[in-house]
Amino acid sequence: MASLEARRAAFGRFVRRALEDAKDRRISIKEIERRAGMGSTTFYRWRDGDWTKDPRPTQVDAFCEALDIPTRAAYRALGWGADGKPADQPDAVFDPELRAIQRKLMDPNVSDTAKESIRNMLRLIIGSNGNGRRAAGQD
Repeated sequence: MASLEARRAAFGRFVRRALEDAKDRRISIKEIERRAGMGSTTFYRWRDGDWTKDPRPTQVDAFCEALDIPTRAAYRALGWGADGKPADQPDAVFDPELRAIQRKLMDPNVSDTAKESIRNMLRLIIGSNGNGRRAAGQD
């Protein structure tokens, strides 16, 4: 999935074009609001990339339906699948040391004993007793 910044820009361009097309077809902002059942503030924020959470799929659907635009174009701009849900998230970016630990733990050539030693050291560092809970006396 593309970064949030890239998705904001892509969806902003999509909304800008949709609003320009609506103006060319003489569909007023008030009419878009009425058809979509939402205020213009929402789609102006989308256009300007002024959002931190993905728009609600129901609102995107309503906006597209109000302008007779295929929702798949909006979903594509947002990096969503055809079902209106976000595509797979990218793997988290880790520090090089964390990636090295992950590689060791997944490497079939590293012995189970060595892997258990790594896990025990990590548990000591984070104060875990191995089941995801803090060890007794760890606050």
